[in-house]
Amino acid sequence: MDNTEFSNPHVARNYDPLPVILTRGQGAYLWDVEGRRYIDMMSAYSAVSLGHAHPRILAKLAEQAQRLAVPSRAFYNDRLAPFLEELCKLTGLDVALPMNTGAEAVETAIKAARRWGNRVKGVADPEIIVAAGNFHGRTTTIISFSSEREYRDGFGPFMPGFRAAPFGDLAAFEAAITPR
Repeated sequence: MDNTEFSNPHVARNYDPLPVILTRGQGAYLWDVEGRRYIDMMSAYSAVSLGHAHPRILAKLAEQAQRLAVPSRAFYNDRLAPFLEELCKLTGLDVALPMNTGAEAVETAIKAARRWGNRVKGVADPEIIVAAGNFHGRTTTIISFSSEREYRDGFGPFMPGFRAAPFGDLAAFEAAITPR
């Protein structure tokens, strides 16, 4: 196959992918265009953690797509509340806020932590301690606390309010704790 993503001039380059051209998936397995089978150890960075092409999931996706796609939260719908009730029972949490992407979930967690710090603790300008070498996505806020130069170059100015400490270094994390 000559028309590959990595040689196509119309595909924006935001990753350096492996030279493998995937064509399908089933469960935990992926196949390339040459017919080689792989175990999917990445799961689209957890976005496909339920596997590929599971028949029950596909059936539910098709059923829902025939009823209603993704409505705005400006309206109520008859599926969200029962879904979140079941999710909260499963996790033992009181409330849940579904997100479309991991990056959106991280950004929402940052907002929640900052608001809690401000409203509950009275911290006007809170800081969040992050582990150096992290990867949580490519939004401008998330790359603001990335220590990876390739993700940051050319995208500043960056969001303030983050302090990095080496992953696994408890003393460094303790030293990074401030009243903020």
